[in-house]
Amino acid sequence: MTHRDDDAAVVTAADARNRAWRTFWQGLGVDVGLAVLGAVMTALDAMPPTLSRAYWLGLGVLVVKTAIQAAVAYASRKAIPPRVE
Repeated sequence: MTHRDDDAAVVTAADARNRAWRTFWQGLGVDVGLAVLGAVMTALDAMPPTLSRAYWLGLGVLVVKTAIQAAVAYASRKAIPPRVE
């Protein structure tokens, strides 16, 4: 079975989006896990809840990192599609 170039481009674009979303959710899961771990560790030290500006800024940095990670995954997949043997 042969594919036209247009079909291959559509498949590549869909796969790139899928990979980017998967990377985004995986990274976001790690970020949320680290945020919860930080809050729990702070609570165990008998400190007030970590709802300070620094806490939210740190969490925001992690989420922005995840968005950048997903964008790089998308661009990488679009630029270098896997070899089909």
